[in-house]
Amino acid sequence: MVSSRLLSLAAGVIPELMQDPARFVEVTAGAGWKATGVWFDQESWSSSTSREVKRRIDDTGIEAVDMEVIRLGRSIDTGKALIEAACEVGAKNILVVSSLHSSKETAEQLSHLCSLAKAGDITICLEFMKFTSVKSLSDALEVVKLVDAPNVGILLDLLHVVRSGTTFKEIKACDPNLFPYVQWCDGTAQPVGWSDSDLITDALDDRLIPSEGKLDALKFESLFDTGIPFSIEVRSKHLRESFPDYEERARYVLGQTLAALEISD
Repeated sequence: MVSSRLLSLAAGVIPELMQDPARFVEVTAGAGWKATGVWFDQESWSSSTSREVKRRIDDTGIEAVDMEVIRLGRSIDTGKALIEAACEVGAKNILVVSSLHSSKETAEQLSHLCSLAKAGDITICLEFMKFTSVKSLSDALEVVKLVDAPNVGILLDLLHVVRSGTTFKEIKACDPNLFPYVQWCDGTAQPVGWSDSDLITDALDDRLIPSEGKLDALKFESLFDTGIPFSIEVRSKHLRESFPDYEERARYVLGQTLAALEISD
């Protein structure tokens, strides 16, 4: 029996369409996915982009699990514009990463974003990565406890969980309500290296489909109630080269992910 978990295709799986999110939604739905991520490109997004993405979502019946990404600490602040777009297209969560120097600074900015997102019933999700200022689950928890807002969460990405040294035991010890959705993938036992640039390459080019690598993806999946949506974040140079047709790539990733869930069940 295949799990009833809602599966979403992360925008990074087809980075070629990051400046054409409406087409990405169309491709994702055409490949059979029930949910999608939406990439916000600050240089090309406009009010017409919001309308087109919303139209594709309405026409296909697909669900927008998340929109990304707000980068705290960048000179250009995309927070307000991205949240307004997320409200219009109906995204449930917004992914945030931080390069700010202190937990307090990050928490202050998250609090502001949560306030802006509250009217749209959107959760602001802080993602930790070893090459950002919020490097691990413990770092993220330290930040989130300073945010006085009901719509703040933490985004767990299996690759970053493992690379940061965060354990599954730490995840199990947390309030599950902190994790409104999860990014799922697999990977090699070790990255190509441990410098920031190596870890970025690991995240952008070297991911594997769940159960095809060494990260104990099935055990990770079992940590979460099936009501928690999983965004399938398989950014892979191999997949991009092997499946230049976008819908074929999306369909392949869905089929292999469903096969992994059948093993898990």
